[in-house]
Amino acid sequence: MSSKLTPKQEKFCQLYVETGNASEAYRQAYNSNSKAAAVDAKKLLDTPKISLRVQDLQEALEEKALWRRIHSVKILAEIAQASEKDADRVSAVKALNAMHGWDKQVIDHTSTDGSMTPVDKVTIEVIGAPEHQGD
Repeated sequence: MSSKLTPKQEKFCQLYVETGNASEAYRQAYNSNSKAAAVDAKKLLDTPKISLRVQDLQEALEEKALWRRIHSVKILAEIAQASEKDADRVSAVKALNAMHGWDKQVIDHTSTDGSMTPVDKVTIEVIGAPEHQGD
């Protein structure tokens, strides 16, 4: 048994990793409009050589994304430390904070005894800000 993938199998693996949708990857790779695409895609993913190739592609993608993140952090850190312009330094620090999720504000709406814990999600829609009147 050969462990080489056919061109369609390789395309399926690439598309699956790219889209995250096995059925859609199957339809595109095999040029199929089959209603059984989900079943066929599942069978492919259960094949050891396919699942190993998908895993290899996912690991390569994660490594590439990690390298880009590390590279971005290094560049922004250099700007934040070396720039003579305060605005550039502030912008670099803001970008670093956003990359790490440190710019998010979390508000806890529960009381210490739990009596005022929200039960339902509430959506607040801002329709428009009032226009600023001159003082």
